[in-house]
Amino acid sequence: MKRFAVGAALTTVFLPLLLLCAASVRFRHAPYHPPAEAESTAAKGRLRLTYRGISGYELTDGKTVVLLDPTVTRPTVWDLFSRRLRPDEALSGRVFPRADFILVNHAHYDHAADVPAIALRTGATVVGSQSACNLALSRGVPPGRVRLAVPGERLTLGTFTVDVRASRHIDLLGMKGLMAGTIAPTAGPLWFWQYVQDAALAYRLEAAGASVWFHPTSTFKRSELGDLPAGTLIMGVNGEELTAERMRLVFAEARPRLILPTHYDNLFQPLEKGLALMPGLDLEAARRAAQAAGADVPWRVLDYGQTVELPAARPER
Repeated sequence: MKRFAVGAALTTVFLPLLLLCAASVRFRHAPYHPPAEAESTAAKGRLRLTYRGISGYELTDGKTVVLLDPTVTRPTVWDLFSRRLRPDEALSGRVFPRADFILVNHAHYDHAADVPAIALRTGATVVGSQSACNLALSRGVPPGRVRLAVPGERLTLGTFTVDVRASRHIDLLGMKGLMAGTIAPTAGPLWFWQYVQDAALAYRLEAAGASVWFHPTSTFKRSELGDLPAGTLIMGVNGEELTAERMRLVFAEARPRLILPTHYDNLFQPLEKGLALMPGLDLEAARRAAQAAGADVPWRVLDYGQTVELPAARPER
């Protein structure tokens, strides 16, 4: 009996350590260099987009700066399970010196952890689900600079027009409801699993003659985009398989001139190490699926800090 108790105790201690070691090896940094892509020949607008990692972007027409899921804090696997998450405010300050509005797809840490600090420093307004709004409020962002996004509505944010649509997060580890819920507006420091999400939102942004769908999850249901075309489609590739059939449905509604995959990088490695793909992600298979749906639509994988000028919006049908 004593041996059994000792064995159980050792298993309790060492098994998690072994799993963490295995995960650290699995998610080690393996440099990735995006292929050189030719610039799209589609008519250009004056809307510039810069990739900041995971599904984070800076979007500006030269007048208004909109940030999308701006998260540069990159805890390692060990960090995630050894302490509550600590947003890197110094790094987010260097990467995002200015913002007028911040749009949040959902409130998981890799999409929202840095949002409150950026909003407090820049004076930006946070737009997102109730969980994303509550996270901002819990960190001291004034209620007047927090705006609940409602699917189906159209917003005017500075010089941008933004349409909001409901999306869906993948089932984590195949289980529904994992890391789902609503963050309290009085929340203190959080473990990564306490960054729960109550909704995932897609946004169509238009300014300066160009438009872009921001859809960073790999999920999609028919009519999800409301048959609103856009010159550029940002589409998540990490999670559910992007089949050619699914991409045909997406293309039929979005009708893009440019597709930018997102959420493909290894978020367990710091930005300063350079771009690395998420282990297990078949980015080439996602590209083939997209090209099967729209062979004439350029597919561009962006590096950290890379800026592109977005093609002009297609005319409404």
